[in-house]
Amino acid sequence: MDDEQPVDNDAPRPRIDVAAGVLRDADDRVLVTQRLPGRHLEGRWEFPGGKIEDGEPPHRALARELAEELGIESGPMRPLVSVTHAYPEKTVRLRLFEVHSFAGTPEGREGQALKWVPVDELRALDMPEADRPLVRLLGLDAHYSISPSPASFADADAFLAAWQACLDAGFRLLRLRPGPDERIADSLIEAVAARTRAAGARWLASGPLETVGDWPCDGVHLTTRQLIENHRRPIGDDRLLAASCHDLEEIHMAAGLDADFVTLSPVAATTSHPGALPLGWDDFERVVALSPLPVLALGGMEPDDWGRARAAGGFGVAGIRAFGWGSQ
Repeated sequence: MDDEQPVDNDAPRPRIDVAAGVLRDADDRVLVTQRLPGRHLEGRWEFPGGKIEDGEPPHRALARELAEELGIESGPMRPLVSVTHAYPEKTVRLRLFEVHSFAGTPEGREGQALKWVPVDELRALDMPEADRPLVRLLGLDAHYSISPSPASFADADAFLAAWQACLDAGFRLLRLRPGPDERIADSLIEAVAARTRAAGARWLASGPLETVGDWPCDGVHLTTRQLIENHRRPIGDDRLLAASCHDLEEIHMAAGLDADFVTLSPVAATTSHPGALPLGWDDFERVVALSPLPVLALGGMEPDDWGRARAAGGFGVAGIRAFGWGSQ
């Protein structure tokens, strides 16, 4: 990526927009390039792309950069997510695109090294801080299905059947959300884990950390209260950490815990929280433009709203009723 030279620390910190792409080969490996010596963050590996010029549409900037840096012609691409990171020298908003196809063989036209890396090995690379939160998203569903309380079902078998129905409907990122002080039987947890694993999906758990931390889940989703009460990441980085947020301040708190993504709510009006003032899509986009973490829109969402969330810089959408739990 092209970058401006570092500036005097006493001067106002410049803000730049960068477009980068996820390019995959036939083995589903992702292309990364190494920053050249003498440049900001030299030697680190990153998603290929470059600076967006004033007035330039981000997707056209990416196509131009890929042609100049790698000698390839980009095919269709779709927004994936955006994050903003404040480096000491500058603030960078990184807009990441999924590049669905390209013509030509990528080569380092500027002398930069490049390599194809399996998705599960990307986290081992020395990558810029703006790129790192995006790595774990590459294997995640952009539709986050949140369960009602298991206690609201007739019995554990009924809840498990509903969970399976969500998996059968194609949801691959789910959250088990017990009610306050609700105890979940070990047998139900084991069944949820087994069925989710068999479907090739992932699930996060909410609840007291001393309880859910021992569950065989793929991660933990913090409530806003837990977000405020914790001062460091409460689980290992081998699992996902998400958090419920309602504004940019809470998102920065989640970033301080090294969370992997957040939900931001309510974006639209909901029947479950009729008194809550919704953000609306304009304010959602304004918050996302400053967020250091990937954001999923929550509150009044439908699965088809994921495209609108992506266009606003978010990663996806989350919900309960429209996300496989409509009868509850």
